[in-house]
Amino acid sequence: EAGFTLSEIHSLGDKSLEVVVKTLVGSSKLWHNIFHLNSDNEDAKRRGVKCCMDALDIFDKAPAKTQVSDRSIIYPGYSLMSIIAKTMTYVPPNNMSREAFELSLGENFVKETQYQQYHQCRALAFQADVMKRQGKYEDALSVIDEMKTIYNPHLHSRVLMKEYVSDHCVEIIAASTFWLHHYGRNDEALQLCDQVLDTMLPEIAATELLTKLNVLIPICRTLANQRNTSNAKKALELYRTHVSDPVALAGGKAHPALGKRVPFMIILKCYSSGGEAYDYDDLSTDVAYMLNRKDLTYPVFFET
Repeated sequence: EAGFTLSEIHSLGDKSLEVVVKTLVGSSKLWHNIFHLNSDNEDAKRRGVKCCMDALDIFDKAPAKTQVSDRSIIYPGYSLMSIIAKTMTYVPPNNMSREAFELSLGENFVKETQYQQYHQCRALAFQADVMKRQGKYEDALSVIDEMKTIYNPHLHSRVLMKEYVSDHCVEIIAASTFWLHHYGRNDEALQLCDQVLDTMLPEIAATELLTKLNVLIPICRTLANQRNTSNAKKALELYRTHVSDPVALAGGKAHPALGKRVPFMIILKCYSSGGEAYDYDDLSTDVAYMLNRKDLTYPVFFET
Protein backbone atom coordinates (compact mmCIF):
# COMPACT_ATOMS: atom_id res chain seq x y z
CA GLU A 1 0.00 0.00 0.00
CA ALA A 2 2.83 2.37 0.82
CA GLY A 3 4.56 1.79 -2.52
CA PHE A 4 8.23 1.88 -3.49
CA THR A 5 10.74 4.34 -2.09
CA LEU A 6 12.92 6.28 -4.51
CA SER A 7 15.99 4.26 -3.52
CA GLU A 8 14.10 1.02 -4.20
CA ILE A 9 13.03 2.32 -7.62
CA HIS A 10 16.63 3.27 -8.45
CA SER A 11 17.82 -0.19 -7.43
CA LEU A 12 15.50 -2.04 -9.81
CA GLY A 13 17.13 -3.85 -12.72
CA ASP A 14 15.46 -4.00 -16.13
CA LYS A 15 13.86 -7.43 -15.54
CA SER A 16 12.62 -6.44 -12.09
CA LEU A 17 11.22 -3.22 -13.50
CA GLU A 18 9.29 -5.18 -16.12
CA VAL A 19 7.80 -7.45 -13.45
CA VAL A 20 6.83 -4.52 -11.21
CA VAL A 21 5.21 -2.52 -14.02
CA LYS A 22 3.31 -5.49 -15.48
CA THR A 23 2.08 -6.50 -12.01
CA LEU A 24 0.89 -2.99 -11.16
CA VAL A 25 -0.85 -2.45 -14.51
CA GLY A 26 -2.46 -5.89 -14.30
CA SER A 27 -3.62 -5.18 -10.75
CA SER A 28 -5.03 -1.83 -11.83
CA LYS A 29 -7.08 -3.52 -14.56
CA LEU A 30 -8.45 -6.06 -12.07
CA TRP A 31 -9.43 -3.38 -9.52
CA HIS A 32 -10.90 -1.30 -12.35
CA ASN A 33 -13.09 -4.22 -13.45
CA ILE A 34 -14.22 -4.86 -9.86
CA PHE A 35 -15.19 -1.19 -9.55
CA HIS A 36 -17.17 -1.34 -12.80
CA LEU A 37 -19.22 -4.21 -11.38
CA ASN A 38 -20.06 -2.09 -8.33
CA SER A 39 -19.49 1.65 -8.64
CA ASP A 40 -20.06 2.05 -4.88
CA ASN A 41 -16.85 0.13 -4.20
CA GLU A 42 -14.64 3.11 -3.41
CA ASP A 43 -11.80 0.88 -2.20
CA ALA A 44 -11.57 -0.85 -5.57
CA LYS A 45 -11.62 2.51 -7.32
CA ARG A 46 -8.85 3.89 -5.08
CA ARG A 47 -6.66 0.81 -5.49
CA GLY A 48 -7.14 0.75 -9.26
CA VAL A 49 -6.11 4.39 -9.61
CA LYS A 50 -3.14 3.99 -7.24
CA CYS A 51 -1.76 0.90 -9.02
CA CYS A 52 -1.94 2.64 -12.39
CA MET A 53 -0.34 5.86 -11.19
CA ASP A 54 2.35 3.93 -9.31
CA ALA A 55 3.23 1.98 -12.48
CA LEU A 56 3.61 5.19 -14.48
CA ASP A 57 5.59 6.92 -11.74
CA ILE A 58 7.98 3.99 -11.15
CA PHE A 59 8.65 3.54 -14.86
CA ASP A 60 9.28 7.27 -15.26
CA LYS A 61 11.77 7.41 -12.38
CA ALA A 62 13.58 4.09 -12.81
CA PRO A 63 17.02 4.42 -14.45
CA ALA A 64 16.66 0.82 -15.65
CA LYS A 65 13.94 1.80 -18.13
CA THR A 66 16.68 2.72 -20.62
CA GLN A 67 17.69 -0.96 -20.62
CA VAL A 68 14.18 -2.40 -21.02
CA SER A 69 14.01 -4.08 -24.42
CA ASP A 70 10.22 -3.85 -24.75
CA ARG A 71 9.00 -0.48 -23.52
CA SER A 72 5.46 -1.31 -24.60
CA ILE A 73 4.94 -2.80 -21.13
CA ILE A 74 3.97 0.69 -19.93
CA TYR A 75 1.59 1.55 -22.81
CA PRO A 76 -1.48 -0.14 -21.24
CA GLY A 77 -0.85 1.96 -18.13
CA TYR A 78 -1.07 5.17 -20.13
CA SER A 79 -4.21 3.96 -21.91
CA LEU A 80 -5.89 2.91 -18.67
CA MET A 81 -4.98 6.24 -17.06
CA SER A 82 -6.70 8.00 -19.95
CA ILE A 83 -9.93 6.15 -19.10
CA ILE A 84 -9.51 6.99 -15.41
CA ALA A 85 -8.90 10.65 -16.27
CA LYS A 86 -12.11 10.81 -18.32
CA THR A 87 -14.43 9.05 -15.92
CA MET A 88 -13.18 9.30 -12.34
CA THR A 89 -12.08 11.73 -9.69
CA TYR A 90 -8.47 11.34 -8.58
CA VAL A 91 -5.66 13.36 -7.04
CA PRO A 92 -2.68 13.98 -9.37
CA PRO A 93 0.82 13.53 -7.94
CA ASN A 94 3.23 16.28 -6.86
CA ASN A 95 0.46 18.84 -6.31
CA MET A 96 -0.10 19.10 -10.06
CA SER A 97 -3.42 20.29 -11.43
CA ARG A 98 -5.45 17.71 -13.32
CA GLU A 99 -5.06 19.74 -16.51
CA ALA A 100 -1.25 19.85 -16.28
CA PHE A 101 -1.01 16.20 -15.23
CA GLU A 102 -3.15 14.93 -18.09
CA LEU A 103 -1.35 17.08 -20.66
CA SER A 104 1.97 15.68 -19.42
CA LEU A 105 0.60 12.13 -19.62
CA GLY A 106 -0.38 12.67 -23.24
CA GLU A 107 2.99 14.16 -24.12
CA ASN A 108 4.89 11.34 -22.37
CA PHE A 109 2.76 8.65 -24.05
CA VAL A 110 3.46 10.17 -27.47
CA LYS A 111 7.21 10.32 -26.72
CA GLU A 112 7.28 6.72 -25.51
CA THR A 113 5.59 5.41 -28.66
CA GLN A 114 7.69 7.18 -31.30
CA TYR A 115 7.98 5.11 -34.51
CA GLN A 116 5.68 2.34 -33.19
CA GLN A 117 2.77 2.98 -35.52
CA TYR A 118 -0.44 1.71 -33.90
CA HIS A 119 0.82 2.46 -30.39
CA GLN A 120 1.70 5.97 -31.57
CA CYS A 121 -1.82 6.28 -32.99
CA ARG A 122 -3.31 5.33 -29.62
CA ALA A 123 -1.05 7.86 -27.86
CA LEU A 124 -2.06 10.66 -30.25
CA ALA A 125 -5.74 9.77 -29.77
CA PHE A 126 -5.19 10.09 -26.02
CA GLN A 127 -3.46 13.44 -26.44
CA ALA A 128 -6.27 14.77 -28.66
CA ASP A 129 -8.90 13.58 -26.18
CA VAL A 130 -7.14 15.42 -23.31
CA MET A 131 -7.08 18.62 -25.37
CA LYS A 132 -10.74 18.21 -26.28
CA ARG A 133 -11.76 17.81 -22.63
CA GLN A 134 -9.86 20.99 -21.82
CA GLY A 135 -11.69 22.89 -24.57
CA LYS A 136 -8.64 23.10 -26.86
CA TYR A 137 -10.48 21.84 -29.93
CA GLU A 138 -8.23 23.43 -32.55
CA ASP A 139 -5.18 21.85 -30.91
CA ALA A 140 -6.99 18.52 -30.76
CA LEU A 141 -7.84 18.74 -34.47
CA SER A 142 -4.16 19.35 -35.28
CA VAL A 143 -3.15 16.26 -33.31
CA ILE A 144 -5.85 14.21 -35.07
CA ASP A 145 -4.50 15.38 -38.45
CA GLU A 146 -1.07 14.13 -37.39
CA MET A 147 -2.56 10.83 -36.24
CA LYS A 148 -4.36 10.34 -39.57
CA THR A 149 -1.02 10.44 -41.41
CA ILE A 150 -0.07 7.25 -39.51
CA TYR A 151 -3.39 5.54 -38.84
CA ASN A 152 -4.42 2.88 -41.34
CA PRO A 153 -7.75 1.36 -40.27
CA HIS A 154 -7.23 -1.79 -42.34
CA LEU A 155 -3.89 -2.47 -40.66
CA HIS A 156 -4.40 -0.98 -37.22
CA SER A 157 -8.06 -1.08 -36.14
CA ARG A 158 -8.35 -4.71 -35.04
CA VAL A 159 -4.89 -4.68 -33.50
CA LEU A 160 -5.90 -1.63 -31.46
CA MET A 161 -9.11 -3.37 -30.40
CA LYS A 162 -7.11 -6.37 -29.21
CA GLU A 163 -4.45 -4.32 -27.42
CA TYR A 164 -6.55 -1.46 -26.01
CA VAL A 165 -10.12 -2.91 -25.87
CA SER A 166 -11.42 -0.28 -28.31
CA ASP A 167 -10.15 1.56 -31.38
CA HIS A 168 -9.82 4.96 -29.74
CA CYS A 169 -8.44 6.38 -33.01
CA VAL A 170 -11.63 5.96 -35.02
CA GLU A 171 -13.64 7.13 -32.01
CA ILE A 172 -11.75 10.44 -31.74
CA ILE A 173 -11.81 10.93 -35.54
CA ALA A 174 -15.58 10.39 -35.53
CA ALA A 175 -15.97 12.80 -32.60
CA SER A 176 -14.07 15.47 -34.51
CA THR A 177 -16.71 15.54 -37.27
CA PHE A 178 -19.08 17.32 -34.89
CA TRP A 179 -16.39 19.78 -33.81
CA LEU A 180 -15.74 20.67 -37.45
CA HIS A 181 -19.47 21.15 -38.00
CA HIS A 182 -19.66 23.36 -34.91
CA TYR A 183 -16.77 25.50 -36.17
CA GLY A 184 -18.53 26.05 -39.50
CA ARG A 185 -16.24 23.72 -41.45
CA ASN A 186 -19.22 21.71 -42.62
CA ASP A 187 -17.85 20.42 -45.92
CA GLU A 188 -14.82 19.00 -44.09
CA ALA A 189 -17.13 17.46 -41.49
CA LEU A 190 -19.22 15.69 -44.13
CA GLN A 191 -16.13 14.48 -46.04
CA LEU A 192 -14.75 13.07 -42.81
CA CYS A 193 -18.09 11.38 -42.06
CA ASP A 194 -17.88 9.64 -45.45
CA GLN A 195 -14.28 8.62 -44.77
CA VAL A 196 -15.18 7.08 -41.42
CA LEU A 197 -18.20 5.26 -42.84
CA ASP A 198 -16.40 4.00 -45.97
CA THR A 199 -12.96 3.04 -44.63
CA MET A 200 -13.11 2.78 -40.82
CA LEU A 201 -16.51 1.48 -39.75
CA PRO A 202 -16.19 -1.70 -41.89
CA GLU A 203 -13.05 -2.66 -39.91
CA ILE A 204 -15.00 -2.81 -36.64
CA ALA A 205 -16.31 -6.30 -35.95
CA ALA A 206 -20.09 -6.70 -35.81
CA THR A 207 -19.86 -7.78 -32.17
CA GLU A 208 -18.08 -4.57 -31.05
CA LEU A 209 -21.31 -2.72 -30.45
CA LEU A 210 -20.02 -0.26 -27.86
CA THR A 211 -17.28 0.95 -30.22
CA LYS A 212 -19.87 1.28 -32.99
CA LEU A 213 -22.08 3.32 -30.66
CA ASN A 214 -19.19 5.65 -29.75
CA VAL A 215 -18.32 6.09 -33.43
CA LEU A 216 -21.84 6.57 -34.77
CA ILE A 217 -23.28 8.96 -32.20
CA PRO A 218 -21.13 11.94 -33.35
CA ILE A 219 -21.42 10.89 -37.01
CA CYS A 220 -25.21 10.71 -36.75
CA ARG A 221 -25.36 14.00 -34.84
CA THR A 222 -23.35 15.65 -37.59
CA LEU A 223 -25.60 14.24 -40.31
CA ALA A 224 -28.82 15.03 -38.45
CA ASN A 225 -27.69 18.62 -37.85
CA GLN A 226 -27.57 19.25 -41.61
CA ARG A 227 -31.24 20.15 -41.27
CA ASN A 228 -32.38 18.11 -44.22
CA THR A 229 -34.36 14.91 -44.05
CA SER A 230 -32.12 12.95 -46.45
CA ASN A 231 -29.07 13.17 -44.18
CA ALA A 232 -31.24 12.59 -41.11
CA LYS A 233 -32.69 9.45 -42.69
CA LYS A 234 -29.18 8.30 -43.54
CA ALA A 235 -28.19 8.78 -39.89
CA LEU A 236 -31.26 6.87 -38.70
CA GLU A 237 -30.57 3.94 -41.03
CA LEU A 238 -26.90 3.80 -40.01
CA TYR A 239 -27.79 3.79 -36.34
CA ARG A 240 -30.56 1.24 -36.77
CA THR A 241 -28.37 -1.12 -38.81
CA HIS A 242 -25.18 -0.97 -36.77
CA VAL A 243 -26.40 -0.32 -33.23
CA SER A 244 -30.11 -0.48 -32.44
CA ASP A 245 -31.11 -3.71 -34.20
CA PRO A 246 -27.96 -5.68 -33.23
CA VAL A 247 -28.34 -4.61 -29.57
CA ALA A 248 -31.99 -5.71 -29.58
CA LEU A 249 -30.91 -9.10 -30.93
CA ALA A 250 -28.17 -9.40 -28.31
CA GLY A 251 -30.67 -8.80 -25.51
CA GLY A 252 -29.20 -9.13 -22.02
CA LYS A 253 -25.78 -9.98 -23.44
CA ALA A 254 -25.29 -6.43 -24.74
CA HIS A 255 -23.03 -3.98 -22.90
CA PRO A 256 -25.04 -2.09 -20.22
CA ALA A 257 -24.00 1.28 -21.65
CA LEU A 258 -25.96 0.43 -24.78
CA GLY A 259 -29.16 1.23 -22.90
CA LYS A 260 -28.61 4.74 -24.23
CA ARG A 261 -29.49 3.58 -27.72
CA VAL A 262 -33.27 3.99 -27.35
CA PRO A 263 -33.48 7.76 -26.58
CA PHE A 264 -30.97 8.57 -29.31
CA MET A 265 -32.91 6.40 -31.77
CA ILE A 266 -36.06 8.40 -30.97
CA ILE A 267 -34.19 11.68 -31.54
CA LEU A 268 -33.05 10.47 -34.96
CA LYS A 269 -36.59 9.44 -35.86
CA CYS A 270 -37.78 12.95 -35.00
CA TYR A 271 -35.04 14.55 -37.13
CA SER A 272 -35.77 12.28 -40.10
CA SER A 273 -39.52 13.06 -39.98
CA GLY A 274 -38.89 16.72 -40.80
CA GLY A 275 -40.51 17.93 -37.59
CA GLU A 276 -43.78 16.05 -38.15
CA ALA A 277 -45.10 13.11 -36.14
CA TYR A 278 -43.11 10.28 -37.64
CA ASP A 279 -44.89 7.44 -39.33
CA TYR A 280 -43.39 4.42 -37.62
CA ASP A 281 -45.25 1.43 -36.23
CA ASP A 282 -43.43 1.85 -32.94
CA LEU A 283 -44.45 5.50 -32.38
CA SER A 284 -46.78 4.60 -29.51
CA THR A 285 -44.07 2.45 -27.96
CA ASP A 286 -41.58 5.33 -28.16
CA VAL A 287 -44.04 7.77 -26.58
CA ALA A 288 -44.75 5.33 -23.75
CA TYR A 289 -41.03 4.81 -23.24
CA MET A 290 -40.31 8.53 -22.91
CA LEU A 291 -43.27 9.09 -20.57
CA ASN A 292 -42.69 6.12 -18.31
CA ARG A 293 -38.97 5.40 -18.39
CA LYS A 294 -36.80 5.69 -15.32
CA ASP A 295 -33.47 7.48 -15.58
CA LEU A 296 -30.88 5.08 -16.92
CA THR A 297 -27.83 4.55 -14.75
CA TYR A 298 -24.89 4.50 -17.15
CA PRO A 299 -21.67 2.76 -16.12
CA VAL A 300 -19.03 5.15 -14.77
CA PHE A 301 -16.78 4.54 -17.79
CA PHE A 302 -19.36 5.58 -20.38
CA GLU A 303 -18.83 9.11 -21.58
CA THR A 304 -22.17 10.66 -22.49
